[in-house]
Amino acid sequence: MQFSCKRLAFSWSMLAALLLPQAPLHAETSVADQVIQQLESSGALDKAVERVLDRMRQQQIAAQQAQAEKAAAQKLELAKKARVVDPKTDIIFGKADAVVSVIEYSDFECPYCKQFADVPFQVIKDFPDQVNLVWRHFPLPFHDPMATKEAVAATCAAQQGGNDAFWKFSDAIFKGTRGNGQGLPGAAGDDPMMALARAQALDLDRFKACIASENSRNLVAADLQDGVGAGINGTPGVILVNHKTGAINVMPGAVPAEVLRSAVDELLKQ
Repeated sequence: MQFSCKRLAFSWSMLAALLLPQAPLHAETSVADQVIQQLESSGALDKAVERVLDRMRQQQIAAQQAQAEKAAAQKLELAKKARVVDPKTDIIFGKADAVVSVIEYSDFECPYCKQFADVPFQVIKDFPDQVNLVWRHFPLPFHDPMATKEAVAATCAAQQGGNDAFWKFSDAIFKGTRGNGQGLPGAAGDDPMMALARAQALDLDRFKACIASENSRNLVAADLQDGVGAGINGTPGVILVNHKTGAINVMPGAVPAEVLRSAVDELLKQ
């Protein structure tokens, strides 16, 4: 809705007509003009307009705040649907029974994930016995096929060497990838994932068979669907969970270490 001085001036004209019902018809316009001029010269009209505009601004701010609070509440409700952390199936860095888990839904080809990659490790160093990092794959469609290929390869590394092999493999991907679906550079005719597996002394036959298996792709797809169900719509998507209290927090993307640290500390206090 648009407001203008002309519209307000018309309202004051009508007011003047109502206040002076006995005035001759030919004098109505001049009387209304005099009232408006008096209001303008005294500053009363400007103050009235400013009050209206200020009231509109406050209403707009209140509506935006209410909308933001509603959206935040909805995010928290969805986050509760995230799969329960299980050391038997999840990739975990840190103590398996830590009080708080930083669940990260990530895409190896996402530049923001690459930027954020070291942040959780920095925070866990400050809370070594209380916080762990849980990795879940969330390859974005516009980064495929490379994002899914790398997720499957990292999963296969974990199946051979457990959590340590996974973190070593994923670190190498993040450090080497060109991002945005371009993947790791490699020699002609040599699959970069196989080259990485070779460099990390993995059993290449087992690794190759794992990459080709439907089971490995299903594990990546299960992580992706879990993230979608938990309200993740971009990467990195981070959900913090306090396993003792059930308290949950959702982080907005690649936040700095101090922001994640503060959120973790707050969740521990709860």
